[in-house]
Amino acid sequence: MEKDKKTPAKIYPFYPNGQFYFERGVEAFRDQRIKEAIRYLVRASELEPGEAVILCQLAICYTEIGQFHKSNQLLRDILEQRDGNMEYCYYFIANNFAYMKDYRRALQYANRYVDTVSEGEYTEEAKDLIEVLLEETPFGETLENGFSKLEQEFYAYKKEINRYLAEEDSASACDILRKVIDEKPNFWPAYNQLAALYFEQLKEEEGVKVLSDLLSRNPGNLLGICDLFIYHFYKGNRKEVDALYLELRDVLPVLAHHKEKLGLIHAMMGEYEEADDLLEQVADLEVTERSKYYYFRAKACYYLDEVEGAKMFWHSFLECDLYEDVRFPFEQEADLTNDTRLVLDMLQEEDDLVHMLGVYALTISSNRPELVLFHPLLDMSNWSYMEHLMFTNFDYFPDGDIEQNGYLIAKAMMILREKGILLNEENMALYKQMFSLVLSDAGKELILGRYTIETVASAIAKLFLPQMKLNLVAEFECGKCARDIERALSR
Repeated sequence: MEKDKKTPAKIYPFYPNGQFYFERGVEAFRDQRIKEAIRYLVRASELEPGEAVILCQLAICYTEIGQFHKSNQLLRDILEQRDGNMEYCYYFIANNFAYMKDYRRALQYANRYVDTVSEGEYTEEAKDLIEVLLEETPFGETLENGFSKLEQEFYAYKKEINRYLAEEDSASACDILRKVIDEKPNFWPAYNQLAALYFEQLKEEEGVKVLSDLLSRNPGNLLGICDLFIYHFYKGNRKEVDALYLELRDVLPVLAHHKEKLGLIHAMMGEYEEADDLLEQVADLEVTERSKYYYFRAKACYYLDEVEGAKMFWHSFLECDLYEDVRFPFEQEADLTNDTRLVLDMLQEEDDLVHMLGVYALTISSNRPELVLFHPLLDMSNWSYMEHLMFTNFDYFPDGDIEQNGYLIAKAMMILREKGILLNEENMALYKQMFSLVLSDAGKELILGRYTIETVASAIAKLFLPQMKLNLVAEFECGKCARDIERALSR
């Protein structure tokens, strides 16, 4: 009987790994089942993130279905990893640009591949491609050489200056730049860098003078106009901004750093299609202001309904800039805080209440990175103590009654924002009333520190938003707080 008993078979579960899906993807690619190959390779890259061979094969698949931009992005990611065995990505990028009829950039990358690898796997193909491109564009060689010389001079200069800036010796850097301008008065990038350094030191008058000198010596200088635009943009000078943007709007830049700068300006003005088109043409290896580039690419992609790409660029932004809030910002519901120009206008106001609302808007805005990190003249020295607390999101709990009032009101308004009471024209009067309590003499007699944030939020809703029926605390406690607020406002 014992012999008749069957031993149960052991089941060994099979868990497919990245290699499994990669092999399936390659097999599907060879059989010209490209979409199926992409599905397998995407899964493989999820299981083995950053694996260069998988990403390269996926990029080739995207080329096959005509998604050249997507292919180039993956190839640039591989090159950014500095994998020493993947130089042939330059050749694949050149091919993609050739398909897009961007012959100058195709030449640039094909030449870069040949220069990098004298006897590589695709060297002959790259040389053939260069010959074809030069035949297609008879002036291609001249243009390529000319652009390369200008761009090489620009990047060499930036590298030298950045060495001094890395040592946080901006004064010496300014001395060197002034010397460069004296010796080479026509070396225009030196003016832009010197003006930028003056603005960083809050030497506003000196910075504007340098840009004025540049444009008087070289009228129409693109970077000069761009930098003057940025100055007026952050100063809230709408008339000057609009006039300068009229000059810039229809410019078709040729050099990579010109495309980058103008692309950023289009994004600042909310012209996201124009911004994305120019920024896409700037290879990662050519980017000069990485945090700005990735931030505005993320913003442009989001507002062009390319959410996946937007989140990818946001991740790249976080990798190159120590920004305190890593959450993807653009999905929050839009209100006046997302109007960069309006927030800048409020921050320029002399009226204490409007200025404080500007600080509050800056603090919670989805555009906070560009308002804080990229503002060339952000000066908080004249801000009130309360505004500094607000800007830091009340990192520590304040001691005084007025400071506690500000803390509780700001936090309570955040609860109401989550319920749809946004900072917009409809609710502006409510926001002004509540924040006036932090400034007015009457507010000094208000002591909200005896209540919780939820109680203050419920009291505000009871007084001004009865339709909301916000019942976060007991009615007695809510009513008591509401009466305190009402008395303070009536004084």
